[in-house]
Amino acid sequence: KLPAGLGSLLPAHRRYLESRGFDPDEIVEVWKVGGIGQAGRLAWRLFIPVEQGGEVVSWTTRSLLADGLRYVNAPTESEAVSKREVLYGAHLAGHSVVVVEGPLDAWALGPGGVATMGLGYSLAQALTISHFPTRTICFDAEPAAQRRARRLCRFLTAYPGRTTRVELESGKDPASMSRKEGRLLKKLL
Repeated sequence: KLPAGLGSLLPAHRRYLESRGFDPDEIVEVWKVGGIGQAGRLAWRLFIPVEQGGEVVSWTTRSLLADGLRYVNAPTESEAVSKREVLYGAHLAGHSVVVVEGPLDAWALGPGGVATMGLGYSLAQALTISHFPTRTICFDAEPAAQRRARRLCRFLTAYPGRTTRVELESGKDPASMSRKEGRLLKKLL
């Protein structure tokens, strides 16, 4: 079940994406992102669909505002599959993936950037990651995220393929990394 007020990107959504260094048209085309305008508790948010098997099975939203909750997720009754069980962006990936925490981090990398939709990850997500022959884990720079990244890497070593972990030198997450780091990370895809 999709949220009320969902539509195309409005000028405010476009300005927000541009301010974060994204091309709004590319984000809509590749990631199927929509906009929510003045619609109750989800007002002024980006709508981020979570796809599996060619269908939208869940969603999250990202606020355009600096204060308040950044992300509001689909309630359980609106999901066909929990977003915590789906690896965001996996349907766009090929041979290699760079695993990040959030959708905007995946967008910064482009197709092949996949997200666990938060600091944690589920067994289903980890098993999906294991199916990619080349996988790089690039969680946020904070210590708790790096501990999770190391744990995920240890889990993945039991599966065929190559797993590496990358720590960013600049920025706290892939969506705010330097252009130089971005170019280097994209070469892994």
